[in-house]
Amino acid sequence: MKWINTYILLLCLTASSAFAGSTKRYEFEWKDINTREVVRWEGDTAIVNPRSSITELDCSIKINNRDIDAAIESFGIPKSWTTFTYTSEDDLQKKQVSLQKKAARRGIKMSDDMKSYVIDYQWVIDQSSRELRDAAKDIRSIARRKGYRSRRELVGAFASFVQSLEYRLPPNNRIDDNGKEIITIGAIMPIEVLTNQWGDCDSKSMLFATLIRSIDLTEVVFIVKHEHVFAAVDVIPEPEDQTIRYKGDDWVLIELTDAWPIGRVPEEHIESIDQKQFEIVGLH
Repeated sequence: MKWINTYILLLCLTASSAFAGSTKRYEFEWKDINTREVVRWEGDTAIVNPRSSITELDCSIKINNRDIDAAIESFGIPKSWTTFTYTSEDDLQKKQVSLQKKAARRGIKMSDDMKSYVIDYQWVIDQSSRELRDAAKDIRSIARRKGYRSRRELVGAFASFVQSLEYRLPPNNRIDDNGKEIITIGAIMPIEVLTNQWGDCDSKSMLFATLIRSIDLTEVVFIVKHEHVFAAVDVIPEPEDQTIRYKGDDWVLIELTDAWPIGRVPEEHIESIDQKQFEIVGLH
């Protein structure tokens, strides 16, 4: 009996060591653009007080490699699913509905005419919140140590963190471990953006929303215009903030592809809003 107990203990120790080895630490350093003093704006150019300083932040985030692999595998649909034969219009409709249901379970929405695909932002954020909650807590802790207290200040820390990651377009497809082509519509999962340290407007916006939502910091919506996505958050607007009206309140706009302060986005975004050439995607 003693031999059996010792053997079980050795197995547990071995498993524990293997699990510990499956994590990796990622180091981040960034500047929070929201902490500089802007005297005025001239178009898209900020005129900054030359004597003002900017807060620098740094954070070490531990990620489990298995979570990365699971997230990648969970998102996107095999290209083979999109090609099928049918015997009648009724048969076609049934197969399209079946495809729509299968795609929905993998983060992909199909258009009403069944001819195009879009990212299911809500699905991606729901899938990603658990695995990135600790990362969000780490960023919040670092910000608090720097004196951040208000909800707006903390949102600024998260926004500037995501903005500091490189802007890069992901491919429209990926190849899985079995050599199958997977349609991902040019997006990657939030945990991939974090560990790759790059993403495009969709992917970076989803990382931002996932981090914010995972710790219930505030509500986020996406503003979708032609081939671009940015965000708005439910914080109290300041006098010079650019906002959008949603559910009876003014939500503060945030551009996440590059270093823009909360409440300021490129003028072309405001033109699209003024011309009502956009869609608000609510996240519940």
